Amino acid sequence: MRSNWKKVIFWLIGSILIFFGAFIAGKLNLGLGVSQTGFLFALFLALALIMTGGLLWILVAASLSSNK
Repeated sequence: MRSNWKKVIFWLIGSILIFFGAFIAGKLNLGLGVSQTGFLFALFLALALIMTGGLLWILVAASLSSNK
C-alpha cells in the first residue's frame, strides 16, 4: 500500500514540475528589460522542469506496468 502512495506523490510532483515549466516557457519573451542571458536561463530552466516532470511520469508508468 505504501508503494501506491509513492507512485501518486511522484505523479503529482511530475505534474507540478511540468506545470511550472510550461508556465515559464509560456511567459518567455525577449523584449525590453530581458537580457539574452536571462532569457536563455529561463528557457533552460523551463526545459529542465518539463523533462524532469516527464521522467517522473515515465517512472510511474514503468512501475505500474511492472506490477501487473
